[in-house]
Amino acid sequence: MAIVTHAAVSIGYLAATRLPKNAHVHSCFAHTLNLIADDGYLFTLLDAEFYQNLPDAVCVDLPHNWDWRQQANRGEAVQLTAEHIQSLHWQVKLSEAVVWQPRLSGKSLSLNALPEALQHYETLASQLLLYCLEHRVESDLFWASAPVSQDESRLRLIPQEQPESLENQVVKLIGYGKGLTPDGDDYLLGYLAALSPWKLTPELQTHQKRMQSLIAQHLTRTTDISRHYLSRALEGHFSQPVCALQEQLTSQAQTMAVVHAAEQVMQFGASSGVDCLAGMLHGLRNLKATL
Repeated sequence: MAIVTHAAVSIGYLAATRLPKNAHVHSCFAHTLNLIADDGYLFTLLDAEFYQNLPDAVCVDLPHNWDWRQQANRGEAVQLTAEHIQSLHWQVKLSEAVVWQPRLSGKSLSLNALPEALQHYETLASQLLLYCLEHRVESDLFWASAPVSQDESRLRLIPQEQPESLENQVVKLIGYGKGLTPDGDDYLLGYLAALSPWKLTPELQTHQKRMQSLIAQHLTRTTDISRHYLSRALEGHFSQPVCALQEQLTSQAQTMAVVHAAEQVMQFGASSGVDCLAGMLHGLRNLKATL
């Protein structure tokens, strides 16, 4: 049987520098294939039609009918060279892939620019609620003012508003909720993303470090995939949609550009994107308190 060849469109800036020689299939989904190296390095092949870039991912131009669940098996061996990612029946050509690198990577912005970012807060909060109602998004976090029954509210976790109170909830939030990346993890990731671009006040900097330490200590409470994303967030690495929203919020962008970027964040997964945006809004509220 001939090997089917696909072309990589782009490769994340972290993956571009550390793709291993050998790996095996970690997990398969319709438009996503997760691979893991012998040293535990996790990276992903993404269908470029459905997903934007991740730091540790390769976006691939795939046929409309391609389904990784039918093309790969858990534990299957994969070999990598500078030119190809190859399995027994398929290969991904890397030679023409461009490296994706976020504009804000490694930069710290003055809080003097924060008021310009905060002017979009109310718009984003309204957009989040409307999106949840329109798409009937179900999250195990009780962060939106969507109507719920008394019984439902007892089953949901409400992230506490003040920094110290949120820190006390980290253990409860990690791994809390359903899905490949639980709701609590996505919320924490969004919160970290909101704080990461800024030169924080000493008080918030201390809070950020405590949050990072607490999350790092309890990563074993969640799934492999979610643990990977949270670990990257602790290092300041986020998905392209999150990075794009960070960029818009910190660059005097027009409201519609911010709204579009937020829409891209919310479209990720069944509830992951909205949980992430809710976490970012929480971070913005705590940033506002420093003014």
